[in-house]
Amino acid sequence: DGSNIEARSAMSWADTLAGLCIANAGVTLPHGIAMAIGGSCPHIMHGEALAAVYPEFMRFTYSSAIQKFATLARIFDSDFKNATDEAAAKRSCSMIDDFLRKIGMHLSFEDLKVPENELEEIANHAMELPDYTNNPRVATRDEVFAILKKAFRH
Repeated sequence: DGSNIEARSAMSWADTLAGLCIANAGVTLPHGIAMAIGGSCPHIMHGEALAAVYPEFMRFTYSSAIQKFATLARIFDSDFKNATDEAAAKRSCSMIDDFLRKIGMHLSFEDLKVPENELEEIANHAMELPDYTNNPRVATRDEVFAILKKAFRH
């Protein structure tokens, strides 16, 4: 609700804190991909690009950061407190899918009108940014392209 000033203020504060965190911790693969998409498709907001790429990014990455992804699953669903880390980490990927659907942000690049013939160039541009090297599983250009193709229609 855009007219809710209290909620808008809280979101602004959260955005500021997130920016401070990112400035100190750096970002990973999905941000580099989202920045490359923004460069090719300026009509797409960064958050929309992140929402579109996150499910495939998670499926690509979770096995290289089992503990972190397991923690995420346990935050989303406390029933996973006794599950193995591997099972919880794998489940975190579909939990993000479900969450994005719930908030109306489960988007594909096709939904966002990213031209399919630009995916290769977007993959190339994503590799020009250092963000992909911060990812727990460092992607090759071909792997980034594969993520983009999967995120085109998911």
